[in-house]
Amino acid sequence: MSVTVSTRRTKKRLLMTRYKLAGTAASAIFLISSAANAADLYAPEPVPVASAGWYFSAFGGANWADDTRFDTELGVISNRYDTGFVVGGAFGYDFGQAMGPLGVRLEGEVSYRNNDIDRHVLGGGRLPGSVGSTSALAGMANVLFDFNTGGPVSFYGGGGLGAANVEFDGHGAAAANPVMNDDDTVFAWQAIAGVGFDVAPGWVIDVQYRYFDASDVSLRSFPLPDLRRGSSIDYRSHAVTAGLRWSF
Repeated sequence: MSVTVSTRRTKKRLLMTRYKLAGTAASAIFLISSAANAADLYAPEPVPVASAGWYFSAFGGANWADDTRFDTELGVISNRYDTGFVVGGAFGYDFGQAMGPLGVRLEGEVSYRNNDIDRHVLGGGRLPGSVGSTSALAGMANVLFDFNTGGPVSFYGGGGLGAANVEFDGHGAAAANPVMNDDDTVFAWQAIAGVGFDVAPGWVIDVQYRYFDASDVSLRSFPLPDLRRGSSIDYRSHAVTAGLRWSF
């Protein structure tokens, strides 16, 4: 009699153990299935990556030229400028996000800067009726690095090397012949920092700061050949521009 009771208890324990194992397995399967479904529902969206391709850009804005000076038979004349302008365009290739969030662009650029004279200063005094302008026509090869933020706003910076024709046009006093009317082509470089705003597929609005440097411009004063004086002038300017970039 005791053996029969013991056997029944053993069978009952085995049956209960099987039920527990089955319940545990079912719970595990349910949890795995729920996790897989949740992963499918909440999969993170991929960060947009800029595609490679050609682009064209155009820009314009305000230009501030640093003071310059040149030598004449009358002495050294200092030149101070009004706020001027800069315009330009570039054609380049965007390599896309070549290094994770960092992109690279190479471009060729043509730009023109011009500032009218505010006043000429000679011996500490302002020359009456000061006239003239200084301009720079430049061709540059630029390298720009884009920092992708994953959104519609991007930041970039870089610079370029090239050449510039710097012209001092009609510098002098209004009532007299010009004392400087000459130009020279020299090596030039620039630094660029900007912000880009994606406004439509393939279209970006650029806002930039530009520093431009064309040093050792060799000019000779005017008008009498036997009294002409040579000067080495450093032309430097700062500009804030806005422009449009079109990728195709």
